[in-house]
Amino acid sequence: QFSKKGFLDLFGLDTTEWSIVIPNPCPQQGSGDDCALFVCKYMECLSQKTIIDFPFSQGDMDIFRGKLAWAIIQEVNEKKTQQMVCEQAEEKDISLLDDA
Repeated sequence: QFSKKGFLDLFGLDTTEWSIVIPNPCPQQGSGDDCALFVCKYMECLSQKTIIDFPFSQGDMDIFRGKLAWAIIQEVNEKKTQQMVCEQAEEKDISLLDDA
């Protein structure tokens, strides 16, 4: 209770008028290895203020796992591409200086 009050005081938040919404049903994790995916999906839904409920279930986890893996692979590939472009630009700068 103290840490909650300290947090609210620190940021000047008054939560007395906030409504409490408990979605029914609330998605439940079925297997033991999907907890991180459930946390990510809860946070994604909570960050979108237009979403009132949680439109996912244990049955959606394989799809979410694939989408997350694909997003990570794309991010890594984009960084590698940028790095290669920067390295090529540095090589061109060096070669211009060597010719002078």
